[in-house]
Amino acid sequence: MRRTRVLVPILALCALVASATTATAAPEPSATPEVGLATPAEEARLQQQLAEAEPVIATYNGKKINLADGWQGAQACSEVPTGDVYCYDSAEEADQALTAFAPAPQSPESVAVSAKGSGEFGPTASGDCGPGWVCLWEHSNYTGRRLQWSAGGTKQLGNWDFRDKASSGCVNRDQFGVLAYDARTALPDPYMVLAARGCYKFTEASYPTGGSFNDKVDYIDM
Repeated sequence: MRRTRVLVPILALCALVASATTATAAPEPSATPEVGLATPAEEARLQQQLAEAEPVIATYNGKKINLADGWQGAQACSEVPTGDVYCYDSAEEADQALTAFAPAPQSPESVAVSAKGSGEFGPTASGDCGPGWVCLWEHSNYTGRRLQWSAGGTKQLGNWDFRDKASSGCVNRDQFGVLAYDARTALPDPYMVLAARGCYKFTEASYPTGGSFNDKVDYIDM
């Protein structure tokens, strides 16, 4: 897979903006994302942003670790609004700690997007993505390692030890969804539109050339 990247596709951007108009609607615990292929003209901005990406250094059990080299046993890592990254031994521990780093409050009408709403809940992960967060999980039933962000930006998943490893995700924001891309050599990059206030199983997201998006996401724009 190549390292060149793409700009937000116009049609996908429209879908993301449209998702903001349904902020008070009940979230879909297992939504079906729109998919498409990026054009060469759409690549310039994200190519530049990802070329400038720096290593992700996280604090875990009082030590600094480079996530690209692995999580050293951590099960949940979060980038808080300040841009600092913290990792924890469990999703429950992360949830407790992140109350001090809460993203901007959501509207009073908003409710938490919960993967539990699909009836699936694992013993080693909370299954929840708190208000204001974008979350990815290692497994398709919202379990396994959990990676999450609150601030927008372009995230090179290789720097987070999550490239080709995400199998489900939730976007628990009232507006602005996420574009999740697979980087391909000398071909347009396929993408998924993960609209605001939805949870998605990538095993059920159709890949444009066949199969699914499971374990194919290389970078996201949020």
